Amino acid sequence: MMLQELGNMNRALLEEIVQAVETRSWLYTRICGGVLLIFGVRWLYAKFLRLNRFDPENSFSALDVCRAFAHYLKPSGNLAESAKVQFTWNDPHPVGNSMKLHVKLYQRGKPYLVHHVEDVNFSARATCGGTPIDVAVDVAKENSQKSNVISLCFTAKRAGVYVFIIRISDKLVSGSPFVRTFLAGSPDPGKTSVVQKLSTIVTSNQGHTQVALDPFDEFENRCCVDSLCLDDFEMTVTELVRECKPEVLQVRASGLLNTLFFSKTFAAGIYAACVTLKGRTISGGKFKVISLSASEFEEVSQCVGQKKSEDHESYITCVGSEEYSKPKKVFAYISSKQLVLREFILGLLPVRFRTFRVSLATTFDYVGMNDKLGFPAVTFTDDNQASVTFASKDAMKILSIFAMHLSKNIGGSETFVDKQEFFYCAMRRHHNISFLGEARITVDRSNLLSSSMHALRGSYAWFKKIRVIFSGEPGLDHGGVSREWFDLLSSKIFSPETELFVPFSNNPQALVHPNPNRSPLMTLKFYEFAGKLAGKCLFESSHSSKQFIKARLSRSFLAQLIGLRVDYKFFEYDDPDLYVSKIKYILNSSVNDLDLTFTEEEFDNNGKLVKVVDLVPGGKAKPVSDENKIEYINALARYRLVTKVKSETQAFLKGFNAFVPEDLIMIFDEKELELLLCGVSEYDVKELQKNCIVSGRSPKFQKVLRWFWTIVGNYTQEEMARLLQFTTGSSQLPPGGFSQLIPKFQITEDFSYNILPKAHTCFNQLNLPDYESFEKMERCMLVAIKEGSEGFLLG
Repeated sequence: MMLQELGNMNRALLEEIVQAVETRSWLYTRICGGVLLIFGVRWLYAKFLRLNRFDPENSFSALDVCRAFAHYLKPSGNLAESAKVQFTWNDPHPVGNSMKLHVKLYQRGKPYLVHHVEDVNFSARATCGGTPIDVAVDVAKENSQKSNVISLCFTAKRAGVYVFIIRISDKLVSGSPFVRTFLAGSPDPGKTSVVQKLSTIVTSNQGHTQVALDPFDEFENRCCVDSLCLDDFEMTVTELVRECKPEVLQVRASGLLNTLFFSKTFAAGIYAACVTLKGRTISGGKFKVISLSASEFEEVSQCVGQKKSEDHESYITCVGSEEYSKPKKVFAYISSKQLVLREFILGLLPVRFRTFRVSLATTFDYVGMNDKLGFPAVTFTDDNQASVTFASKDAMKILSIFAMHLSKNIGGSETFVDKQEFFYCAMRRHHNISFLGEARITVDRSNLLSSSMHALRGSYAWFKKIRVIFSGEPGLDHGGVSREWFDLLSSKIFSPETELFVPFSNNPQALVHPNPNRSPLMTLKFYEFAGKLAGKCLFESSHSSKQFIKARLSRSFLAQLIGLRVDYKFFEYDDPDLYVSKIKYILNSSVNDLDLTFTEEEFDNNGKLVKVVDLVPGGKAKPVSDENKIEYINALARYRLVTKVKSETQAFLKGFNAFVPEDLIMIFDEKELELLLCGVSEYDVKELQKNCIVSGRSPKFQKVLRWFWTIVGNYTQEEMARLLQFTTGSSQLPPGGFSQLIPKFQITEDFSYNILPKAHTCFNQLNLPDYESFEKMERCMLVAIKEGSEGFLLG
């Protein structure tokens, strides 16, 4: 009612009110809380007029004056200007620590207390190189429920310039934006690597051999060599032919090129080298060095460059665990694809004794001098056959030719990135085409697999740029429709519902394997088509149109695609239930009294015994003992993972090798092949937030939950993979990402304090305790996901 009366006052009455305010200080004191005594009535009156742009010639209401008072008394109007920002670190600062900065709130020189950041509409944003950095914002309460300090916590992992923009009620805090610099941390042995990773380096004794290093910190920031302690780096060189004291080399630095390198002239011979950082071997830091005389090096280089070779007389002394009492004379022949050991019957008829592929799956070791023959001896091993040890006067030449062919085959480096680039270039050279025009196909979305097979029955259509039309759907394909078709088709083929590829268990997140019990309608033509689709994926990727298949293929199946030997260790990934229930038990227990034989029993869906299969010839009569149990579980792995799906795998390879030459794909191992075909899993924290289930409503847990999302938001992809593996048991996501995790990713309150988070992988559940500080929680989470420990007290 009073406001209504004030609203009807005329200009004269308003002037009387203002005059009363000037003369009666007690009235203003009640209204303004003592401000009149500090600033003076006349200044305050002018402030009213300026804030509201009052014009003395025009009438205005007393309600306007009340609003002016309210605006002036409102704290957020002045907090942005009077706030003080305090950084708790010196600039510049190395990465790798939990950082904290404080924003202190003041009003008219006195601390302004708040309970929540929302009370003053506080917001903060941090970026590094344009990339957002997650920041935890909270009121720094200590002994009371309110404080005038708002703390910002974050973890600096990226080196570079950080920009902080802080606002209160949409107004920039005085001095904002703030700029701080973070430098790369100390080099990490796990991230620092040899530039050109090779298991064997072949060089000449006439020149310097340099080994360059790439120093990176634990967050993969490249370190500046000028700031490094060079004494932390060492390369130990040990000559293998003669028993000499190891030589320790010190690293050199080139500030101009920002590189580190070791340099040495090697005398003729073979050496073992190891590069360490603070006593730990760096990535790619273990390798052999074969040093040849100048004439031998030129001869070997010509042999490799011109793809010519000659037979080298050799003597086999051991095959597997069987040692020969009399060495077997053979001749070693090396091409760019294989090492062949041949013996001559009656000195005339050549017979192949052993063959080793020139690939990363084949390894060799220098054994030493054979005293009986007086020649150096070497051992060759691969995953498909027993190792072979032979001695030869040309042993160093044989090893050098093999190593140089291997280096050439994989592009000169054994890192995945380098091999991938080499593979794509080799694919383009092999096909010697870009795309032979376009192939327009029409497919039925409701019958996608069969209609796609029918549309692509011509072999030449696969090597063209495929344009897709879905039946009954308008629209032109400028790339988007064909990508959708490819994703849908690969999902369909490798889905367990199609029954071409199935997991070994009912777990929807399990890896899929060719199905030996498929429907008769699913002929081998479907596997050949699947192989072509996978080959087409790599063909497209080699032409800068990255394409990946949506599948989680079993490790053993991938190993078979590149010709690797499958053993019992693949059960751990492909059939974890069997591995835990049977394989681990056999490995850790005595089996002498179990009455096991080298056989496998097969049952139908009703549990009825169908047949008993011999895992080895005469398996029914061969008992399993502690001495041969490894042989038994390896035979079991080869039967279950290889023999049962041999026809399906061969059909898949028939389609796959139509695009990808067999010798070219063998430069990868099974893990790298998965990355090549399926791509790298990208973990989206926002997607995880959207698709996780949170249990816990206490104020303490809500604080911990805010910290959790800030910590995870700054995780690298590797740390996200570790978190996922810690919580779910696997770093792989289903094709649909977090939305298809079954059960959902769960975050639950754990009623404990300052201990490591716990995980229940059966339920995809992460239990978060309460923590005394953001830094403590971040440290506990890193220990948990990296060490895999559970719930012990961290001091």
